Amino acid sequence: MTLQKDQVKDFVGKYLQGRISRRQLLISLSIVGGTALAQPLLAGTGVRVARAQGATPRRGGTLVAATIDKPVNMDPAFSELYSSMQVYQNVFSRLVNLERDGTFSPNLARAWRQVDDTTWEFDLVDNAWFHNGEPFTANDVRYTFERLADPELGAANLVFFTPLDGVEVVDDTTVRFITEPNWGGLPAALAAFGDIVNQRAIEEHDPRLMPIGTGPFRFVEWVRDDFVELERWDRYFKPEQPYLDRVIFRAISDDTVRLTGLQTGELGWIEQVPLHRVDELREDPEIKANPDGEFFPDLFLLNTAQPPFDQVEVRQALQWALNRDAIAALVWQGQAAPSADPVSPSNPWYSGPGVYAGGPDLDRARALLAEAGYGDGLQIRFAAQPQVPTQPLVGQLLQQQLAPIGIDLEVQSFESARWFEELASQRYQITSTYWSATADPGEHCVLPLTHSQSPWNFSAFNQSPELDAALDALRFTVDPEARRTAYANVMALQQEQSPAVFQVNFKRTYWTQPNVYGVETVPTLELRMEDVWIDDA
Repeated sequence: MTLQKDQVKDFVGKYLQGRISRRQLLISLSIVGGTALAQPLLAGTGVRVARAQGATPRRGGTLVAATIDKPVNMDPAFSELYSSMQVYQNVFSRLVNLERDGTFSPNLARAWRQVDDTTWEFDLVDNAWFHNGEPFTANDVRYTFERLADPELGAANLVFFTPLDGVEVVDDTTVRFITEPNWGGLPAALAAFGDIVNQRAIEEHDPRLMPIGTGPFRFVEWVRDDFVELERWDRYFKPEQPYLDRVIFRAISDDTVRLTGLQTGELGWIEQVPLHRVDELREDPEIKANPDGEFFPDLFLLNTAQPPFDQVEVRQALQWALNRDAIAALVWQGQAAPSADPVSPSNPWYSGPGVYAGGPDLDRARALLAEAGYGDGLQIRFAAQPQVPTQPLVGQLLQQQLAPIGIDLEVQSFESARWFEELASQRYQITSTYWSATADPGEHCVLPLTHSQSPWNFSAFNQSPELDAALDALRFTVDPEARRTAYANVMALQQEQSPAVFQVNFKRTYWTQPNVYGVETVPTLELRMEDVWIDDA
């Protein structure tokens, strides 16, 4: 064996034993030029998680997983609800993955390089197959992004790829992305939203109902309001994965019902327990809390297309009346960090306490309402989903916090699909929601939610050309330090205008049976069931 191969084998061995971090591994491999040699030894992130958790992956078994909400659309061009993404991201694959430590890892792309300031080249795997039997090639990559850009499709996820000018096929296993100059966000966008689709599958089946990808699991059945069943794809391009025979997703909105299902063995995986019981349950040997992370901002959306939130003074009054510490303590039971930013204070992107530092300040809030013509008070409606337990709670707490400044808030309940309609049609006045894409908080959260040209701009906000310009400038800033400065500028303008009001960044913990391994949260918040296995020994 050559010296280079010996070195690579040694680095990978230390990594799998947990003796060095992923970042240290990547740096070491780049020094000795051994990235390609390491890929067969790594064989997917599941092996890494397995060794870290002190177990050897086993094949077989069915995992019943309980999410909070129901899926509504399986077409990855739209990402209509996070509950849909939780399912279909196991059916599709992306070119690259984003790991827990913020580094990118190979997936459908074995390697990639930036050729110049407008060109990226990706080398693709040659052993991936779609679930309809079609081989994966560079043509599928081109079709995916040409379809996304088709104005007749009206794909919401196009907002994450608007700097993409085109995709060129070099050969079956090589593809080039042509972008506007100095767009630094391509790898992150591919990792978070770049699910690759197949033209024949899209044309022969309704992609909203029948997802067909190259992912680790094949779609079997979707019984509305009941379950979605996936089964192992035996031609998956990572030969050792997935480990499970099948995954069944059930939507159970009640935290206590989910926990009971886990404790009785009916469920193997759940995504949230009653928040006031988290500390107690972490000590329970009959269930397991898996590696978690603060990757999930919760925020208020304000409809700026109609009174009263069409006036910036009213939006600012809400900011000054808001007590984020109370929301974190009373709604999230300490399982969230107060934050006026899409990320938590522990995140390197965090821009600081913000424009409303020192609040709540009720006198300022009342003065702003009077300036807007609401000195005698006003009434507003809060749209909540009972299926998301924290939404009615945060609505009730906001009701208490706004009453002293003369705002009478009514909490209204909507089933999830109807709630989304209220949002998309701008019939609502104020609501709370979470956002599941903050790996790059400027491009993946603030821009889609507040840029005037974004289809995700549910606040219908178009009052600040300065904020649009700052978001555009951030997008085309490549240097990391300059990008953080640009992001801080974006957040100052966003907070001043307040079409969206960030409250907290909450900790996402996945809970499983003790014999379920390979589970951890990642910044994209996808549920990577390909890494999961059950040890029945």
